[in-house]
Amino acid sequence: MDKEKYVVVVGIDYSAASDRALDETFALACGKRNAQLHVANVRPAMGPPVPMPSEPMALPPWEDWAAELRAYVAHKSAAFQATAGVAPFKHLYTQQRMGDAAHELLQLAAGVDADLLVVGAHDWHGASRSKLDSVAEAIIRLAPCPVLVVRRKALPPAVPAIEPASATTHPAGSNEVYSR
Repeated sequence: MDKEKYVVVVGIDYSAASDRALDETFALACGKRNAQLHVANVRPAMGPPVPMPSEPMALPPWEDWAAELRAYVAHKSAAFQATAGVAPFKHLYTQQRMGDAAHELLQLAAGVDADLLVVGAHDWHGASRSKLDSVAEAIIRLAPCPVLVVRRKALPPAVPAIEPASATTHPAGSNEVYSR
């Protein structure tokens, strides 16, 4: 059965990892007919506000966050279009959310019946495994659809230098190949 639309959810946090994820999502969407992209940013949940007796309770700056997200996505989309020469999608939605990033992205993917959920992997070299990309790991375990984790292309490991044989390790004129 051919779906009328191809729905992709991509989570961003304005990091280099999420830049890579968004760029990869745009590239993938170019190859799909009637792509629908949902770009989501999730802010951590704030504790309950503590009102001062003389001040009203401060609310999160939702409109500022939503405007920041729309501007960021518009800029990234225009840059992609200028480079690739093609618009990567027909339908683009931005979603500003608050709470646990993995939970919110999973809820969004389920709510829009996503065909793919895309997240970026941070390059935490030397970090413990439990702290390494906990959002990506939770999404991989619980996602209602396929997941693409975009990481930076790894550099090949350095080839160790081979030291030339020296006179002390291989005396000149020695024909001995193996000894016990």
